[in-house]
Amino acid sequence: MLSEWQTNFWKISYVVNTISGRMRLRISGVACSSRARMCETEAELRDLKNTSTLRRLLTQVLPVSSTSQDSPCLTELKSAPTSGLLEYLRGDMALTLPPGFAASVLFLCLRQINQGGEHARTRSFCIAFVSAIKAVLKKHCNDLDMTALWLKNGSLLHDLLAQHSSKQTCDSEEIVPLLVDLGDQIRALNDLCIQAYQQLLSITEARLQNILSENISSLPGSAGKRPLSRKRASSDPRMIGGEAPSMSSLLRELRALHTAMSRQALAPELIEQAFHQLTYLMSASAFNSLLLRKDMCSWSRGMQIRYNLSLLEEWLRSRELSAGGAVTSLEPLIQAVQLLQMGKKTESDAQSLVQTCTALSSQQIVKILTLYTPHSDLDERVTLNFIRMVQGLFKTALTARLHSS
Repeated sequence: MLSEWQTNFWKISYVVNTISGRMRLRISGVACSSRARMCETEAELRDLKNTSTLRRLLTQVLPVSSTSQDSPCLTELKSAPTSGLLEYLRGDMALTLPPGFAASVLFLCLRQINQGGEHARTRSFCIAFVSAIKAVLKKHCNDLDMTALWLKNGSLLHDLLAQHSSKQTCDSEEIVPLLVDLGDQIRALNDLCIQAYQQLLSITEARLQNILSENISSLPGSAGKRPLSRKRASSDPRMIGGEAPSMSSLLRELRALHTAMSRQALAPELIEQAFHQLTYLMSASAFNSLLLRKDMCSWSRGMQIRYNLSLLEEWLRSRELSAGGAVTSLEPLIQAVQLLQMGKKTESDAQSLVQTCTALSSQQIVKILTLYTPHSDLDERVTLNFIRMVQGLFKTALTARLHSS
């Protein structure tokens, strides 16, 4: 039923534009008409383009059976133009529609009711579809695709209503303001868009929560079972009868979010912002693990984390998400990993460390150096003298900055 709408709805604008073109030809053919009459006809033409009823257009476009009975969709529209429409558009079949299609249909219905002068009915219809969006977000609170779908449609409806608001002053003749004030509904749609965006991130964060700390620092970060010691493996319930979380699991969840948002043609800036927030969360989670877990502060762990970060950076850049700050948010973790892999003995090592770790505070660097654990007999613990040397260099650099300012 709705697939017929999807196939034929785009013919509506063609029908309206064809009628408009014919009327313009007739207008231009009447050379003796006055300028005032021409302006009046043009105004009627704009009204025709913006107020043609959805029912009449669908009657011209949608196929009707050979019998006297109309298609079920058209029959419902004839009896009540908005009855059942919200149920059709908010069902699972809405995922098969082009991005923003549901919002376009709802706005066309709203314009039809509004141009009829039915202010109360216009407002009630607007309240109805705001409530319908709220209900579908609640029903599909764990569904990325449906949440992204109604984030797109909600934001498009908000923009259309704000653009055609009765309080909006517009110089363009193509935009005809609505006859009723829908300010409260526009604000409600704005709140719903914020809710949908936060829900979109919450779904992904919840899926990532179980693998965040393990994933960034896991061995080796690609796929397969994680090689743990016998004691560790027997005490880890995630290793019994299954595979440990891997970097591929994390990238799969990020890919699912990116696909859902891209399929609905959401603004690139919004997608970049979402992944900036997620990468910041992942980086902070792994960085906290370095500061709180002694077993994480070793040369071998640093190698594993750096490898996984390179996979994440490559994935972000391949989808053009690095410009939104997603890669930049990983910088503190990258520098902490470099700290684990640098030399920690001589004064030149200390100077190189201070120059490299610009995104870390002196307290964070001292904490990591204190927790550093040798990964083999060839490695050594960080001496207290080296830590004091680093602290002295940071103090000197801070004093120099204060004097220069």
